[in-house]
Amino acid sequence: MWIFWLGTILLFYILATLQAGFFAHFNFLGAVPNLVFIFFLLVLFFSVKKSGFSLIIFAAAAGFFLDIFSGTNFGVSVILLALIGFLAKKAQGSFLEEEDKYPLSHFLLIFLSALFIYEVLLMLYLRFLDPAHVKILIDFRFLFEIIYNLIVATAGFYIYKKVIGFTKKI
Repeated sequence: MWIFWLGTILLFYILATLQAGFFAHFNFLGAVPNLVFIFFLLVLFFSVKKSGFSLIIFAAAAGFFLDIFSGTNFGVSVILLALIGFLAKKAQGSFLEEEDKYPLSHFLLIFLSALFIYEVLLMLYLRFLDPAHVKILIDFRFLFEIIYNLIVATAGFYIYKKVIGFTKKI
């Protein structure tokens, strides 16, 4: 199990580096896909256990790398991801009665809700920290960023589901 945690933390680092370095050059209308956030929710969505300990470990790792590569103070993303992680697992618990525990529609509903909450809370934090930094709360760039991340998350969902299915066959 510790190999899974170590590999996941390493993937958080790789994705944060790609997000800050490579994908920063491929922004559309100022929006860059939040690969770390997408991977964080994918790991939570496909994890079978409802362990709070693993959720905290993943939130701390993902938040650590988001804070390092962004302009926020250290710890803001860790707290936001832990909060969102607990809310996402709670929401996912209501879907577990169905035969297919991991449908795309459930992931997209949880993802959209979580991303919206994360972005709004982060904007509110930045507004109180630096009022000149955020002019308005929701604008065209914000909506485009949600759509852009939704497209990348949908592709990530299918890739992650394929990888999980492949590793279960081995």
